[in-house]
Amino acid sequence: MRHPVIFMLCILVSTLYSLQTVGAEKNLDSNLEHKTALPVFKIQHISEPTSLDPQKQKSASSNYLMGNLFRSIYKYEDEKGLTSDLGESCTRSKMILTCKIKRNLQWSDGTPLTSEDFLRTYKKILNPDSLIPRADLLFKIKNAQGIFKKQKKAETLGITNPDPWTLKFEFEAVDSEFEYNLANFILAPTKVDLNVFSGPYKIKEWKKGEKLVLDPNLFYKAGHPNRPPVEYLFISEDAVALQLYEKNELQFLRRLPTIFIPKYKTRKDFHWVPVMRFDYVGFGPELSTPSQEDIRKAFIYSLNYSELQKIFQSEGRPGCIGLPDSWFPDKAPCYDFDLKKVKLTKKTKAFTFQFSALGGEDHKRGTEWMQEQWQKNAGIAVHLEAKENKVFLAGLQKDPPALFRKGTPLDKPTCLSALTTFSTKSPENYIHFQSSEFEKILDLMETSATLESKKNLCSRGIGILIDHHVMIPMGPIHFSTLVKPEFLGWKINQMNQLDLSDLHFQP
Repeated sequence: MRHPVIFMLCILVSTLYSLQTVGAEKNLDSNLEHKTALPVFKIQHISEPTSLDPQKQKSASSNYLMGNLFRSIYKYEDEKGLTSDLGESCTRSKMILTCKIKRNLQWSDGTPLTSEDFLRTYKKILNPDSLIPRADLLFKIKNAQGIFKKQKKAETLGITNPDPWTLKFEFEAVDSEFEYNLANFILAPTKVDLNVFSGPYKIKEWKKGEKLVLDPNLFYKAGHPNRPPVEYLFISEDAVALQLYEKNELQFLRRLPTIFIPKYKTRKDFHWVPVMRFDYVGFGPELSTPSQEDIRKAFIYSLNYSELQKIFQSEGRPGCIGLPDSWFPDKAPCYDFDLKKVKLTKKTKAFTFQFSALGGEDHKRGTEWMQEQWQKNAGIAVHLEAKENKVFLAGLQKDPPALFRKGTPLDKPTCLSALTTFSTKSPENYIHFQSSEFEKILDLMETSATLESKKNLCSRGIGILIDHHVMIPMGPIHFSTLVKPEFLGWKINQMNQLDLSDLHFQP
């Protein structure tokens, strides 16, 4: 009689376990449904990427995408400065920097991410056949330039990985700001398969000419646990993007045209985003010689900068150096509207002024305003040309026009990063500026240890550019964006990098 009882008890236990399992599976399915039911965070992306290789990115717009797919040792936060990301900490000892990366890191495919991945990527960057545009980020490392010039073997690089969680950087020359490079996604580790990612998101689908669809990378442990899916919609026209935003078909409007700022600036979804950039109107070789300085002065002092500030509702005044006042002993220097300094003795020819169409309607309005000012206040005729961005940049490299508008994002939140743009060694020195005194200041800034010294050197370097009248600074830059208030946790730092690791939905 006992066997039937035992049999019935087994059936009862089995039934209860089955019911419990079914309940757990239903809860799991419910959780999955809840996660997949999260609304999509749709972002305006001004241009479609040509590659998923973070090392081959050139445009500033890539900051909004690549930094969420690929991460490096550090990330930069406005209030805290450099904070750990894939790395734990870095320590300096004379000419050696030792960095510890986090243990148990994983790629988006679940495979281990170790120091070997970083080292392999650095060697890829320094391989000249890879055609990486910013290999110079590693040039202060021992033998890095020799490897890049094919004068030394990759095995001699002054970067080693003693174990899977350690990287050692040996420097050939002092670089007091190198750690900032380790927050740049250009130095983020990559696999040979570029469809494997280290950041908070991974690519689910790429619809050419339309959008990139991203899913949360669950192997990236930092950030919010319930990140929603994200779509980057390729929309170059700001007016079109604004219409989609108002229809709730877009949750993040990257760039609100300045003409709409008065209408939107009191709304909860409006955000001013200050960014560290060095935007300027540069003078090409046709106008950069010492004999042309009077014409350059005419261009500079015939602009009513206060009027332009009102037109664009800008926080910072055009004509001023667009760097933080905290980088200078006093305030950043400015040019002023002053027709007494306009000394043209004869009628000049018409000059070509080029700008990138990527700048949108605001850049077009701004250049048209300058064209009118120069004609009215200085009698200078200017011909405007909007160029597709790649064509524009290629033209600056080969044969810069008489005038051009250039926006220069900074690699690091430092004055040295801004001034290096105009070094004779910089590939972006489109104004072909040359000054031995300026180069000496850059050398001193690389080894400077005190804040006071850095401020004084920054002031001297900027002063040289101002005194030579080689460009027209466009002032501190603030971007105006619209973001649906039910999405929280997104961050844009002053380096104009979008971080979605803490993104979450709160209805």
